[in-house]
Amino acid sequence: MDILVLAGGTGSRLWPRSRRTKPKQFLPLLSNRTMLQETVDRVRPLIEEGRVFVVTGSDYEELIREQLSDIPRNNVILEPSGRGTASAIGLAAIHMRRSAPDAVMAVLSADHLILRNEAFRQALQAAEVAAREGYLVTLGVKPSFANTGYGYIQCGELITEAHNHKIHRVQRFAEKPDQDTAERYLAKGNYFWNAGIFVWQTKTFLDAIGRHMPELRNQLNQVQASFGKSRYHDTLAHVWENVENITVDYGIMERAPNVAVVPVDIGWSDVGDWHTLTTLMSDDDSANVVIGPHVEVDTKSTLIYSDSGRMIATIGLDGFLVVDTGDALLIAPRDRAQDVKKIVDQLRTEGRNDVL
Repeated sequence: MDILVLAGGTGSRLWPRSRRTKPKQFLPLLSNRTMLQETVDRVRPLIEEGRVFVVTGSDYEELIREQLSDIPRNNVILEPSGRGTASAIGLAAIHMRRSAPDAVMAVLSADHLILRNEAFRQALQAAEVAAREGYLVTLGVKPSFANTGYGYIQCGELITEAHNHKIHRVQRFAEKPDQDTAERYLAKGNYFWNAGIFVWQTKTFLDAIGRHMPELRNQLNQVQASFGKSRYHDTLAHVWENVENITVDYGIMERAPNVAVVPVDIGWSDVGDWHTLTTLMSDDDSANVVIGPHVEVDTKSTLIYSDSGRMIATIGLDGFLVVDTGDALLIAPRDRAQDVKKIVDQLRTEGRNDVL
């Protein structure tokens, strides 16, 4: 099995800790290893040496080579600009096929948390079985609550079982639901969170691009024709200007007939915002999570995060986020954590690149 790690995200909802120059996948948020390093660490038992690939933007090339110093230089695949996951995975696929035409590739995000690593590896092995039968496979995470922030996957008929996991046809993909719909999905028991983890044969995926996104396949063919030639970078840059910006879910998975899902319970989280991160960290007797110097009076259920060295004092806070990075300070109710992206958008509009 080959591993492809998508490492181009910006992690804007974890601002001001996550920045454009060093987004969350390159940060040690929950251990002394960065999220990128943890992503690769958990799959190393499954793969041969040299079979980890990373696709990202050129801004992050140096960080990747620093944090994953053992992967071959040519295994870091650079996009000229972000154009969605369909094109990113497609670009990586044509590179990966050069050395292993019939390989199965697992596509992972660099910024996800998985607590049950052995169960995750077994799920990937189960997905590999279906992938070798020609399926485009996704992992569906068993929902722990009626989350309205994720898309869902509805399981259909059972295909087979492998490595202690059942493999089903996907009946349908569902958009992020409202609260009532999410609760209905949870009650039904056959809806799972769409975690954006995929397994397929490289050839199967490229064939699917040809059927469902023929323009992208033609563009990838142009790039592929320039492999090993001096015009490669110019060709890639020229082609990429016209590549459609679309996710692999919309572009391929929701259109293809040969899609399967492996339901899993692996302790997964996308660590998408400060509230989510807070729930994953150890708290004190007042349900506060404290990183850095802090003194408090009547403060509870609050995150205090400081890497500036400054003392933070709080009085009467209940359910807040206080994040201090020295050059920026975020204060918000925990239940408004998703709105941090609005701050980032506003700073971008105002041209405040110094704090982005």
